[in-house]
Amino acid sequence: MKQFQLQLFNGHPIIYEGENKILLDTGAPSTIHASDRLNFLSESFECSTNYMGLTVSEISDMLGTEITTLLGADIVSTYKILLAYQDQLVGFSKQQIDIDGTQADISNFMGIPIIKLTVDNQELKFFLDTGAKLSYVSDSLTNTYESVGTDEDFYPGVGRFQTECFEIPTVFGGKEFSVKYGNLPTLLQMTLLLGGTDGFIGFDFFDNFKVVLDLKNNVLEYAR
Repeated sequence: MKQFQLQLFNGHPIIYEGENKILLDTGAPSTIHASDRLNFLSESFECSTNYMGLTVSEISDMLGTEITTLLGADIVSTYKILLAYQDQLVGFSKQQIDIDGTQADISNFMGIPIIKLTVDNQELKFFLDTGAKLSYVSDSLTNTYESVGTDEDFYPGVGRFQTECFEIPTVFGGKEFSVKYGNLPTLLQMTLLLGGTDGFIGFDFFDNFKVVLDLKNNVLEYAR
């Protein structure tokens, strides 16, 4: 397994390899790089230089820190990936990674992983998005909770936006944890409908669970 020290920039997971500063984003179906070929872990990958019309330079501006690469689900799926936020560690391997955890089946839409969570006593489907500092769910669910304030986020194709936020207990694998949810702009709500999902789960999930993602085989292993 190749290990990297994880840097969390405002909740966004970033690693360095050589001259590349890489944002890990399982919520993006494809990788965007400063050029049309990325050398990563001694392999060479073809990739796009823009996503929804945005270059990595423009994504860097919205992110607030310069990156060379947004590593999407297409390349992530060629590896098993360990995400250990508490240990500030990310690992990539072609072999099995054992964390002595529990396995859960997941699904995907356009390569983006989907998991099931229980929120407000409802079992819901969420895109599992390493690139999301905030999590999102429908305002029909959050409207029974008190706002904990507003936060700013961004998404390619939408740009920066403000959202009201709500702290809501969430359950995965029988374990409860608190998640800070916002409400998506209308355009992004359409993404949920297309994927048959109810929301996005991001930083708070990975901050509470050590995870091994095997996107090729639709398996997630987790430990807490």
